[in-house]
Amino acid sequence: MITPLLSFFRFYCVLEIKNRKEKNSEMKGFEGGAPMKKDPLKVLMCASEMLPFAKTGGLADVMGSLPKALRKLGCEVKVFMPLYREVKSQWFEQYRNLEMIADKIFIPVGIHHFTVYLWRTVVDPDIEVYFLEKDEFFDRSYLYGNPDPQRGDYEDNAERFILFCRAVYALCVHTDWFPHIFHIHDWQASLVAPYLVHHWRSDPRFVSTACILTIHNLAFQGIFPGTFFSLTHLPPQVFTMEGMEYWGQCNFLKSGIVYSDFVTTVSPRYAEQIQTAEHGYGLDGVLRNRRDRLVGILNGIDADLWNPATDPFIAAHYSIDNLEGKMVCKKDLLQTLGLPLELMDAPLCATIGRLTRQKGYDLIYEIAPLLFKHNGALVILGKGERELMELFIRLKQDYPTRCAAVFDFDEPLSHKIEAGADIFLMPSRFEPCGLNQMYSLRYGTVPVVHATGGLDDTVEDVLLHPEGGTGFKFYAYGVESFWEVLKEALKLYENKTLWRKIQISGMKKDYSWDRSAKAYLEVYEAVRRGP
Repeated sequence: MITPLLSFFRFYCVLEIKNRKEKNSEMKGFEGGAPMKKDPLKVLMCASEMLPFAKTGGLADVMGSLPKALRKLGCEVKVFMPLYREVKSQWFEQYRNLEMIADKIFIPVGIHHFTVYLWRTVVDPDIEVYFLEKDEFFDRSYLYGNPDPQRGDYEDNAERFILFCRAVYALCVHTDWFPHIFHIHDWQASLVAPYLVHHWRSDPRFVSTACILTIHNLAFQGIFPGTFFSLTHLPPQVFTMEGMEYWGQCNFLKSGIVYSDFVTTVSPRYAEQIQTAEHGYGLDGVLRNRRDRLVGILNGIDADLWNPATDPFIAAHYSIDNLEGKMVCKKDLLQTLGLPLELMDAPLCATIGRLTRQKGYDLIYEIAPLLFKHNGALVILGKGERELMELFIRLKQDYPTRCAAVFDFDEPLSHKIEAGADIFLMPSRFEPCGLNQMYSLRYGTVPVVHATGGLDDTVEDVLLHPEGGTGFKFYAYGVESFWEVLKEALKLYENKTLWRKIQISGMKKDYSWDRSAKAYLEVYEAVRRGP
């Protein structure tokens, strides 16, 4: 009964909106067209998902960590995202603080004027998160569409995220808070860039606001029929080859690339790759045209959340100085998943993520019987393409003492896996950044990866650099190359002294958000200074 409860709560919130607006009026807009230098840099992050509220991939992890890291550097950061069904469920089940800040705002999309509501909560440390409520669009079982490929994305995704992007202006006006930087993420927030250029900069409060787009995965671009352009209310010059037009269609991500002041992506290697025909997904030319305003900033990890010395989800804590707890975690993982304890001396391989071919799960399935013949075992956590899930169900049935699979997104179990596994498999065809290989390094779980994107940036090949190597890479994408390098890892696993050396080399690496946040801050300051 979430919706009636939300309506009941709304009744009382509406009575207080005017008073709340008055209290919020202390944060004014720009004076004389530019903010005072002593003021903190104000950043509004616009994204379609964020931990702990809603997640389908790495974007949510970034949004859960980057604002906090920027806050430590003195930025005033706020976040805006849709109010999904699962967000409301979390609040009312866990009694989270939630308040309405604006009701019955009218936002035009095409010929419709939709009524929306704005909500607010605070996450530690003092990060304000705002939500757009429009149940017709966001009160659904999934964020973007049914995971069944035969059913696919929601047919009204264009309208849903046009509404979201247009609501950004309403949020700023109703909170009387005007950012120096709009930091937008992926195609779902990309229309903020052309709206800022063509609509909002006519408002003096936005005249000095800049926009930065971060591309988390270029494969997802938000492409819709050209007839949908009228829904945006943007001027005709936006629907051209120089704007968002893409082979007669609307490409939301392209509009973000073209109209943002700066474009970032989530690793240096991926920034290079997306400018090539092989990895550019049709936008490589557009990205090459922006190469002087394009940079790769490696994602970080939440070093407090992912820390084997303090992790509340794992059976025993351990560190570089004392790895004994890792074997306790391995035993706990085997017991949790119903695998025999005879595997304590065997190399336990693991993988976590969306079960798609892009992530290389077809390769993992192909090499699994070979792994089992070499005394290895396999743990799988995730869900995705039905065909792949069915393959792993059969694999689990055929090898019940060697394979365990959980088809879900389970945060506590993911921590147990990172702590209890010996080897982590990430044979992605392409990987903009990847986070699990960095979690694995921190937990002394040695990664085996395809040398692409952020995987190439973060894992140092043991076979090429025996003294400082942190994991294993294969370079020619395919089953044979993957298996050959995994065999090398299995051989080295038998040498406990060398294996411990590899573990410690990985655990010493610093992939916290502190370094990445400083790089983003440099970009913010650069766009404020101008060309």
